[in-house]
Amino acid sequence: FTNSISITEPIENENGSLKKHILHHSRTKCWIKMINFVWSITNFWNICNFMDTLISSNVKEESYKIEMCINRKTNKLYFFIRNIVIRNTNLKEQISIHRYNIYIQGTEGAVLCTDWKRFYFNTDPLYEVCLQTLRLNETKYLPNNTLSVHFSFESYENIIHVNMYENVIDELEADDLVFDESDSIVTFLVEGERFDVNKSLACAISPVFNEMLKKRNAEGEVDNEIEINDIAFDIFQIIIHYIKKKGIMKLEFGAPNDNINKFLLALLAGAQRFDINGLKIKCEKHLIEFITKENAITYLDIAISNNALYLANYIKRFIKLHLDDFRFTTKFLEKIQISPKILYDIHEQELSEENAFYIKYNGD
Repeated sequence: FTNSISITEPIENENGSLKKHILHHSRTKCWIKMINFVWSITNFWNICNFMDTLISSNVKEESYKIEMCINRKTNKLYFFIRNIVIRNTNLKEQISIHRYNIYIQGTEGAVLCTDWKRFYFNTDPLYEVCLQTLRLNETKYLPNNTLSVHFSFESYENIIHVNMYENVIDELEADDLVFDESDSIVTFLVEGERFDVNKSLACAISPVFNEMLKKRNAEGEVDNEIEINDIAFDIFQIIIHYIKKKGIMKLEFGAPNDNINKFLLALLAGAQRFDINGLKIKCEKHLIEFITKENAITYLDIAISNNALYLANYIKRFIKLHLDDFRFTTKFLEKIQISPKILYDIHEQELSEENAFYIKYNGD
């Protein structure tokens, strides 16, 4: 399944051999403020008999009041919203309500309820009720001659973009290798195929190969052929290529697909098996392109089992970005129950935030 995968190394002295590959996830959040204002008007019918307009107290921390108006001609009660004049000026405070609903609290619960309505700042009333309706249902709607009107107002407190981004770039990691330039060769036998590589170079890049060859030398074995049975031929072929090129190697793929994903997971496991950190990080950087909300927990398990810290930290940031979507999923809850520290690690991840620019919709 490696047909769509190419393995290259930068041309010497080519200034443009490295390039940036930015993966950027952004989640926009709306912080909503809810105001529940209950206006209870006692001696309601007495008030109706001697006044046409009554204004409520200031709504706490808001820039408006409610105005109740009685229209004798239509025999209706109207409620308007009025913004407050800024002290020592003729300017009025801006009202930032997004939507609202209203109802009257009766003896049997909420009555004469409105649906949620979008707020438009104009001369139209927020709410209206026929006085005759109140008279006919006085015992239910006006207990003790008290009219209680409940106003619920929603407004956007803040809208922000929460971001995470990663620069996926192959770094040249073998510049500081120290190894013997001798002609000593070791041969690895995998699935019947032989791979020859400089022994000192293999030991410099892979601590596992280093320990393996040290052990053979200590036991007096002079045969320089080692058979390895726990890795696929195509994966080991790339590992040897990486060693021969001293880590100066790039993995290039076509469009991400399942075959590439399986290949990268197998190569990651191979790099972990032989403790080749540079190759492992290359795999991790490519694997982050496959992370979704549906598979993030599975990939986190893979990252942890392969000691893939780069991939694990990326996934933890990804989960934090989408924590509202993860927090009630079975996989996530099971994971943090087994490993509670992961939840702490997720909360410790850093994301960037910026205020969102938006233009409020004011209707047609």
